[in-house]
Amino acid sequence: MGSRLDPNDQFLTPNGFVQPVDPSILTQPAWINVFLTPGASFVTATRFPTLTATLPAPSAMVSSVTNTVIAVKSPTSTVVYFPATRTPTSSPPRIATSTSTGMPTSPVIATATQISAATLTATPSQTSTATGTFTPTATHTATSTLTATPTNTPNPNPTDPTPGEIGTTPDNLIYNLPAGGTLTLGINLVANGDANFDLVYYERAAGSGVFLDWVIVEISDGNNWYTVFNWGNNIADFNTNMNFNILPNPQAPEEPDQRDIPSGALYNATGIAIDVDAIVPSGTYSYIRFSAPAGDVDGQMEIDAMEILP
Repeated sequence: MGSRLDPNDQFLTPNGFVQPVDPSILTQPAWINVFLTPGASFVTATRFPTLTATLPAPSAMVSSVTNTVIAVKSPTSTVVYFPATRTPTSSPPRIATSTSTGMPTSPVIATATQISAATLTATPSQTSTATGTFTPTATHTATSTLTATPTNTPNPNPTDPTPGEIGTTPDNLIYNLPAGGTLTLGINLVANGDANFDLVYYERAAGSGVFLDWVIVEISDGNNWYTVFNWGNNIADFNTNMNFNILPNPQAPEEPDQRDIPSGALYNATGIAIDVDAIVPSGTYSYIRFSAPAGDVDGQMEIDAMEILP
């Protein structure tokens, strides 16, 4: 051919840009001489620490909040939570930062629920004011008097039959008049204005003389009743031998039920003597009434005998 190229020219001589590399000049990797040897020790991987996300307190205006937190472990990780619902108002997302080492194998999801407490205040709706006024309506004054006031009560008729136990002289046969009861008998007694005893009734002998029962003795002229003896009202009976101002062994109260009266202070040892002239107008009195007040200790008063004195 008619080529004018020189086959020995240097540009035509093979000179590879890529030549085989001698392995001895390369830096060997660190594991090149590491072999798996039976019984060799192995390194156990260290467990990554567990992160705990700390959430700031929700706004005081939030009544109910549910937050979802997604945390990704990394050498420096950022935890972001997003409020699901806020009522009545919500605040911007909050960011909590925590630091750990190592990389997580899976994300951590935390859920927080905040329920705020409500404060109730009770307001009283009614005020009540109690007032009271006391006004005394009555005044009682005890008055002692020796003058009997007649009772304008029609004379009871007929009179009661005279009990067989009541004679004119003491014989220890006793008539018991129940407390709260009365006994009305017919008599013939003349009040002539003298200062002597006119009437005697005898009690049952007991104690040092008698145990004097509460009793009220009245006489009547057929029109009015007059109280001539009242043992139990603690007013001195000056017209009788039972005037407590002259009785031995003073007591308080002065006229108790069943007071022990010694025989020396009694008429004929057991008798209660009465001067009716000091109480009633002069005249003839045909009725006598004995009353046994309620509350007597033994439930009765006793009469042994009754005598009209000349």
